[in-house]
Amino acid sequence: ARQVRTEKPDAWRAAHRRLYEHLCAITKDKPQPTLEDLQPLYQAVANGCQAGLQQEAYDKVYRDRVRRGNEDYAARKLGAFGSELGAVACFFEALWSRVSPALTEADQAGMLAIAGFTLRGLGRLTEAIEPMRAGLEMRIKQKKWENAAIGASNLSELELTLGMLEPTVLSGVKVAGAVEAAEQSVTYADRSGDAFWSLGTRTTHADVLHQAGRRAEAQARFREAEA
Repeated sequence: ARQVRTEKPDAWRAAHRRLYEHLCAITKDKPQPTLEDLQPLYQAVANGCQAGLQQEAYDKVYRDRVRRGNEDYAARKLGAFGSELGAVACFFEALWSRVSPALTEADQAGMLAIAGFTLRGLGRLTEAIEPMRAGLEMRIKQKKWENAAIGASNLSELELTLGMLEPTVLSGVKVAGAVEAAEQSVTYADRSGDAFWSLGTRTTHADVLHQAGRRAEAQARFREAEA
């Protein structure tokens, strides 16, 4: 079969770089930007990735100016899940399974987690499973226990939701997966030494056990969290 060339010509990358730099420069950061205010930054992310500047576009634009670090401004304050998913897609080589290797391994794991969270926020629950699992596996490999705890807890909640929506046979499988993921989240939270997540993951585990009909175990977990 004829080989298809996928390399981008230098002039094409240079054009996207100029657009990226221009949009970054003309967009002013505001204390409480609207979604309209953020649109040039979303476009800058797309141009930056097309220019081969994935890591810079992630660090300087998407993470620092759109998400505002852990604040996750666009999604949590504006509910802009659609715009978020469009930006996230720019960092993937294959949706939603392979992130650009131009990002650090830590950021690749983070991007998988963000993709899963955003897809879930849009109600695309089945699609959210793959990136959530892949991101969790990377966090475990990297021994990032707090992030692994959060990822496992989110995965548990997603599997439980899917279990409640699907037919009886599949429901049991999903709920069992939710119980397993929640139990893992407690283990990772304890390894992290973070008291908040040790408490939070226990409540998630207790809730899943309760939904699975394992009430005595659920009660024990709730008491641990309360203590």
